Amino acid sequence: MQSNLFTLLGISLSLALQACSTSPVASNQSERAKASVIIEPEALAHSLAQSHSRNEQKPILLDARKLEDYGPAHLAGAQRLDMHDWTAASREGDGPNQGLNNAAAWSIRIGALGIDEHTPVIIYDEGGMTSAARAWFILRECGVRDVRVVNGGWAHLCPLLEPSLVQAGNPGEFAPTSFAAASPRHLVTRDRLKQIAADKAEPVIDVRTPDEFTGNVKVLERRRVGHVPTATNLPHKQMLDENGRLRTPEELRTLFASAGALPDQPAVLYCQSGGRAAFAALAAAYAGIENTSVYYMSMGEWLADSSCPVE
Repeated sequence: MQSNLFTLLGISLSLALQACSTSPVASNQSERAKASVIIEPEALAHSLAQSHSRNEQKPILLDARKLEDYGPAHLAGAQRLDMHDWTAASREGDGPNQGLNNAAAWSIRIGALGIDEHTPVIIYDEGGMTSAARAWFILRECGVRDVRVVNGGWAHLCPLLEPSLVQAGNPGEFAPTSFAAASPRHLVTRDRLKQIAADKAEPVIDVRTPDEFTGNVKVLERRRVGHVPTATNLPHKQMLDENGRLRTPEELRTLFASAGALPDQPAVLYCQSGGRAAFAALAAAYAGIENTSVYYMSMGEWLADSSCPVE
């Protein structure tokens, strides 16, 4: 039985490597401005190949894809993040010690991955980058200092990898570390956003689709639609280029400036459930806009509360 399992995994890995080798590589390989929150797939593939040949220690690698995608082929040594679990835990409840404020729970969850506040971490997802960005945001808010997301995700990384850098199945056991999660520093609560919107204290940016922003999308379980008063719409997909990677920092700064977010001015980002807002925070950090905060509970919470105004 076990040998049959390994045979199936081997076949899956072989097919996945063939798919990698025939996938198109993005034509735009021009040098981009470097930022600590993003790593280009070319740079990661080269770095891993060099460290593999010299048996150097690698950073913690995290795969934020679904299990059915992770199992057949992933970066050698990469641990899978259950983003369904992480998303649910990060949005659980609205009390002062719940969700991302549950330091005890996040200390255990992150420490179990072998991560502490000084551990370099690299995350990738299938390519949309919202899952990887959510994981990046959670780790950053919990105090992990060096976390980077692969630009373009697995879709761009896979074709560049040597066969020895791809594996199937379980990567093995990992030694847990002692980690003490910090208090989040870039979160905005519902009550705080009410005050910001009422006072027009700082730009509020809605990164959902235009239809979600205007309320043209009707979803049965939502009793209300619309957006936070004073909010400007900047759909998150505008932050991606035609190849599915983040636009250059210069282009992103222009986009954010059009919505009122400047490098020296605070701004609040939100979406429907936190993932796209986390992605926008990642894009802003890549562009050098460090003063953004995130209404992480986003419109899922806002629209459910009749005391929260909408336009």
